[in-house]
Amino acid sequence: MPDDTVPPVPVWLAHLPTRGGLAIPWVTPRTADGRYLFGAVDADLVRHAILHRWCGVCGKPLADRLVLLMRLSDLGRQCSHEPALHPVCAAYSTTACPMVNGTLSRYRSSPHRLDHTMLPAPDAAARQGSPAEPWFAVWLTSYRVVVDHGAPAASYAGSRPLRIRPITWRLPEFL
Repeated sequence: MPDDTVPPVPVWLAHLPTRGGLAIPWVTPRTADGRYLFGAVDADLVRHAILHRWCGVCGKPLADRLVLLMRLSDLGRQCSHEPALHPVCAAYSTTACPMVNGTLSRYRSSPHRLDHTMLPAPDAAARQGSPAEPWFAVWLTSYRVVVDHGAPAASYAGSRPLRIRPITWRLPEFL
């Protein structure tokens, strides 16, 4: 009997490896012992994706419609350190990722076990165990690459998004 909690992987993502029925995003790091670190990102792949406008899920070049999945705190700055996604990749992520779809109410309380070649995200310690923020899908035709907190980010500042759609919206526990 199929697991109804695991969304089907779109044909568009059939080239990606899977674990537990989920497609593993292109930017997800893999340890030397073969573990994929869901919820973490490979900083080099993220940088490459943002600079060269590649999708963070499928790893293919972006086209004329793209989506930034952004936390509420990112909206005010109008930029994201997460790579943009194709619409089909964004739709899959909003159903498959428990943080984005609101299944998880808090960030993980323990750090990932990283290989010696990996570094944690700059804000990993601050988010550890914190309440999850609401997520939004920001639809765009393009973005500018900016440097935010010392890292490349995709910014739509100075341009008008096609639309901003809430994915999860509940009052955060910290309010």
